[in-house]
Amino acid sequence: MGVKKVSFWTGVFIVAVVILRMAIGCHFLYEGLWKMDPANGFSAKGFLGIAKGPTAELYYKMLPDLTGVERLQMAEAVEGEMVDGKFVAGQSQGWTLPVFETAWFKYYDKYLAKYGLDQESAAEQRKKTDAVFNQYIGSLRECTLEQRDAIRELMGSRKRFEAKQRLKTDGAEHQKVWDWDTKLKLRNEGDAMASVPEKMGANMQLALWDELTPQQKALGELPPIAYGSNYIPGISFIQKIPVIKEFAVPSRMGLLDLCVTIGLSAIGLCLILGLCTRLAALGGAIFMVNVVLTQFPWPTVYPHAPEVVGHSMVVSKDTVELLALILLIILPAGRWGGLDWFLWNCGGKQLVRLYRGKKDPLTPEITSETLGPASDEANA
Repeated sequence: MGVKKVSFWTGVFIVAVVILRMAIGCHFLYEGLWKMDPANGFSAKGFLGIAKGPTAELYYKMLPDLTGVERLQMAEAVEGEMVDGKFVAGQSQGWTLPVFETAWFKYYDKYLAKYGLDQESAAEQRKKTDAVFNQYIGSLRECTLEQRDAIRELMGSRKRFEAKQRLKTDGAEHQKVWDWDTKLKLRNEGDAMASVPEKMGANMQLALWDELTPQQKALGELPPIAYGSNYIPGISFIQKIPVIKEFAVPSRMGLLDLCVTIGLSAIGLCLILGLCTRLAALGGAIFMVNVVLTQFPWPTVYPHAPEVVGHSMVVSKDTVELLALILLIILPAGRWGGLDWFLWNCGGKQLVRLYRGKKDPLTPEITSETLGPASDEANA
């Protein structure tokens, strides 16, 4: 049986689909590589944090402590001791942020154990590191005391705003504008307040690192401190994975960013090469569904898309790319000018026939009717 001829317009269609596949692949690959560069400062928090529409709250929950409320919970620091298994409070040490202070003490315990500072032979060096650590603990408590009234005011404003959100409104345009602007304002203020002790924690890590000897530094650094719900159990093991160590902070937010960058890059590369094309297109379509849902293109949803990106209703640019990816899922685009041709002809076709009992839908079935009169005469 010879090679089946392809008509001119069928060839044009195949070439157009291959160009479409590679163009979308280039878009995804560049997006992934750009986001992977630490110099660009990419974080999914910025995009998911401004999600709008009916699924917005779902995306907000993916981000650890988006509003800063968890990190800004205050408590009084009290000296005390354990007596008969119970904590007996003593003198007050002022106010503190338990999420940060607890994380710092855990980090310092790991620091002492990793670099051997919990041994008697390192007593002199331990005094210096204790002084550094206690200095930062004192600074945290002073900062909390100074910001105590501002934090309380912020928490009160947030509670009043959330209570008002639970009430039904008339959906007027000015109400939507006020709700959105107030939500972002409270969120940004909370995140800004929480970022101050986070920067203190990063500086503390640098200060403690400077107290180590060259031999101790050769043991490697401890992972950056992750606070509250951003912390992942087993973070020390995760930190050892090369890709994460190089491109992401080993935390919940860091891993989310890494999944986005690696996922986009892998989808783009597979589409360009035509390798596992349908699977890559499915992954790209799922990603684009989330993009469309986060920036819900509906005229009654606030905030409206900025004019610089154009005007759309329901069908946006992201929706068009989503439809193109669905087309690539349906068509065998990877077998046309892609590596899927080798996968299909070197075992894929046989597996389909073996496990599904179906023939290749692209291969025409040869019967006596399709052969025609000429074939009947030849058989005679």
